[in-house]
Amino acid sequence: MRIEFTVTDKVHIVESDEPISVNELLQRVGLQPSTVLVATGGKVVPHTTVIKSDVELEGIIVSSGG
Repeated sequence: MRIEFTVTDKVHIVESDEPISVNELLQRVGLQPSTVLVATGGKVVPHTTVIKSDVELEGIIVSSGG
């Protein structure tokens, strides 16, 4: 399967023969899962979601501060 993951205007293409979780996807592209929300079709998906087919995902960097 082919996963197209866009975050901060950078597109990551991840290929996998087996299903992977959103959490695994984030680790593969070198992002800390706790710092990124992942969405598809305008809806945020949990990091435990298992990706089983081609998909386009968007990453939204989460920041906090005071």
